[in-house]
Parts: sequence; structure tokens; C-alpha cells
Amino acid sequence: MTTEAAQISATLLLFAAMIVPWITRRWPLWARAAWRVAVFIALTYTVLQMAGSPLAPQFDAAQPGDRVWQQLIEIGWWLAAAQCAIGIVRLLVVFETKPRETRIVSDLMAGVIHLLTLFAVINFVFAVPVGGLLATSGVIAIVLGLALQSSLSDVFSGVAVGIERPYSPGDLVWVEGGIEGRVVQVNWRSTHIATLNGDVAIVPNSVMAKARLVNHSLPTKVRRVSITVKVAANERPDRCMAVLNAAVKTCVLLSATPPPSVARSELQGDGVAYDISFTIPSIEVFVEARTELLGHIQSHLRHAGIALAVPGVPIQGRLQVPTAVTLLEESDWFGVLADADRSLLADQLVEVWFAAGDQLMKRGDDPKVLFIVASGTVEITDGLPGSTEVIFRLGPGGSLGAIGMITGTPYAATATALTPVTAYSLDRKGVGDAIAARPDLVKSLEVLARRGQELNRRDVVARQADYAEPPEMFLSKLRSFLRKISESPRDEDQRRHRS
Repeated sequence: MTTEAAQISATLLLFAAMIVPWITRRWPLWARAAWRVAVFIALTYTVLQMAGSPLAPQFDAAQPGDRVWQQLIEIGWWLAAAQCAIGIVRLLVVFETKPRETRIVSDLMAGVIHLLTLFAVINFVFAVPVGGLLATSGVIAIVLGLALQSSLSDVFSGVAVGIERPYSPGDLVWVEGGIEGRVVQVNWRSTHIATLNGDVAIVPNSVMAKARLVNHSLPTKVRRVSITVKVAANERPDRCMAVLNAAVKTCVLLSATPPPSVARSELQGDGVAYDISFTIPSIEVFVEARTELLGHIQSHLRHAGIALAVPGVPIQGRLQVPTAVTLLEESDWFGVLADADRSLLADQLVEVWFAAGDQLMKRGDDPKVLFIVASGTVEITDGLPGSTEVIFRLGPGGSLGAIGMITGTPYAATATALTPVTAYSLDRKGVGDAIAARPDLVKSLEVLARRGQELNRRDVVARQADYAEPPEMFLSKLRSFLRKISESPRDEDQRRHRS
């Protein structure tokens, strides 16, 4: 092959080496590396025919244009060698299935290869000794290293993070120092974390490499959490365990598997500590789950008369257990009535007990009674055959069944006691007896119609059609109900008088 033919062939190969990678961007990594190696072998053969060994090239000194052309081809050969080496490095270090962060190592090695290629071009192509240049570069590197010490620390820490991979974009992490949120980006210098407050914290990689870190997304998003509640030392242990277990079972945000647990963890003169462990589907719902659990614990302890511990106070007085009148006062339904009217209705309440598993109401049954829960937990399900969907759970103070009793429509859900339950029941006869004793109670009860739409939504065993109706329709049904039950006692008295 003549020198001119070798130059033309080498030029074409260099154009192919530059253009084909843009066309083959979708090729697998190994295919691109194989292409670069094939082009480099062919280019090496043409360079040997043109100017001899690339390490000691013999350029044509007679024709200045040919010399420049041959030098450009030699530079292209060194760049092709660099690309071939980078392709092999990427093939060995980073595979297609690995995340983007692991490419940091190969990018760093690619930078080193390009730097070595620059020195090789200066030394072999232009015949300029690089000894002095290397010495000068070493001094410059030391100065730059001292000036950029912090930035270089972040870069190399980023390399370490990329190799170890303690977290990835999308993971929910906690970093020592109070930073907690979801990783949105990992680059050479820093890690970007979207915090739970809606901000973005940019943490240098050097800090991430040294700080204690908790990855809430590994190995799974499910998390086991525990909180501690300390009650008075003079409370009965079995009652405390029963009440706390009932409070836990009232929560709907906690995962059912593995089930929550309550255990005594500390015994002191001024109180007994109970550890409540529970599982949540993700750490993102921890605040809501904890708020729900603490609210139910407070309610259950209050309605059970159990006091929380006070440091330094060994014996405490029992809390006053809410009476039937108090339950009516705090009820969504009867809280708007006057004290005298509530007391009159409280006299008609009947205390009832249910064992765990007993049904208070069943879907499709005739609504004859409403319940106000005094203690324990009641689970509301849709009651359909083969379905276990939980609609809601009621704790102390909750009421159910009022809408059905007023509108006369069958219950649309099933209420089952999850724990032993104490409740107060009020049936139609009880309301009728109260009205017979105080006829003006009818006017007081009509005040409830003003809150009809909202009350309908809160009654989880009412039929959908009932709380979809406008408030004026509910008012009509309430008045019809009150008229029927207020007439019933008079009819009974008339029948007794005739007999």
C-alpha cells in the first residue's frame, strides 16, 4: 500500500470512528467496544504503512502538507486508542444493568486515559519532551490540590459512594444532623435530598461519606417502629395491657402483619413503661400513624380511668371514668342538646357488654337501636359475603346506628367487637319514654337536623343513599321518626285505659 493510499484509508477510518458511535448509541456496550477495537486494529495497520510505528513515526518532511496530514492522522490514532481503552474499561467496570451512579468510577478512569493520551500526543507526534512538562504539571497539580482540597474530597467521596451504593435516587434516608427525606439526585460533588418539609437539602458527598446514615428503603420499605407509654404505678397491669391492646387495634394505619405488640419494659416507683411496637407500610406514614395511635391511647386510657405517670409521684388518684351523661355530651349526635335533655336521655341508656367476636350490628338487619361505645374497639366492615374490607374502627366515645334508627333503613355494614366492649344502647322505646316524660324534648331533638348531612357521613353503618340525600330530606325523616315514637307512649296509655 502506498503512502498516499494509506493516508486516504486512515482518514476514512477516522471519519468512521467519529460518525458510527452516534449511529450505534443503542448498541449494547460490548458491541460498541468490539467496533472500537476493530476500527483501531485497521487504523493501526494503515498507520504502520504510512509512517511506521506510532511510537516512532517517520513523517514526510519533503511535503509540508503531507506532514501535517500525517500528524493529524497520528493524533487521531492516539484518540482512537484512548476510546478503545475507555470502551474496554467501561465493559469491565460498568454493566448495562447497573445504575447510573456506578459510572463514576469509569468516568474517572476515562479522564486519566485522556490525560495520558494528551502527553503521548505531545511526546510522540510533536516530539516535544514531556519530562519538564510533567514536572511543571506536578507542581500545578499540588497547588490545585491544596486550593481545591474540599472539592476534591467531595469528588472522591462521590466515587466511594458510587462504589458502595449505600443509597440510590428514590430512597428515603436519614442523615446525621437532622436531614431526612428522599434522595433525588447523586452527582460528583453532592447528594440532593428532598426533605419532608418540601425543601431540597444539598449535602456534600464528603459529609455523606462520614455521617451516620439510615436508609429507610432497604431492604424493604416496611418498617417496625415502637413508642413508649408510661402509666401510673398503682394501675393494674392486666387492665393496662388490655386497654393498650384495644387502643392499638383501633388504629387503621398500622399493618396487620406482623401484628402490633404491647410489652412492659420498665418498672419504677413512679410508673410502669409499656413499649408498643407496630409495623407501617412506609416510613412516610410514620407521623400520621403515630398521631393516630397516640390519640387512641389517650382516649382509651381516659375512658378506662387510667392515669399517665408523673415523674416523682409514686401513687396517683384514678381518673374519673366518663359517665353516660358525659358520653352523650361528647357525642356528635347529642352534644348539641341542653344539659337537662341529655340527662333525660342518659336515664334511658342501657349498659351492654360484648365479648370479642360478637356482632353489635349486622348488614341488612332492621335498625332498632343505636350504640355509644364506652370501652373497647369495634370494627366496621362492609358485611358482604367473602369480603373482609375494613371501613372504620371505633373506640370509646364513638357512636353508630343513629341514622338507621331514624330513617328506618337496614344497616349497610356489620359492626363486630374486636376486643371486649362495653357500650350504652338506646332504642326507639327509650327515646319515646324520654319524650313522654318531657314532650318539649321533640323540639330539642329537631336541632339535630341542622347537622344532618355531616352526621350522616360520620355514621359508618348508614346506607350510602341516606347520606346522599339533602339535609331537608333528613329533617323530614327525623321529624317523622320523632312523631312516631312520641305518639307510641300515648297510644299505649290509651290502650291500657280502654282495657
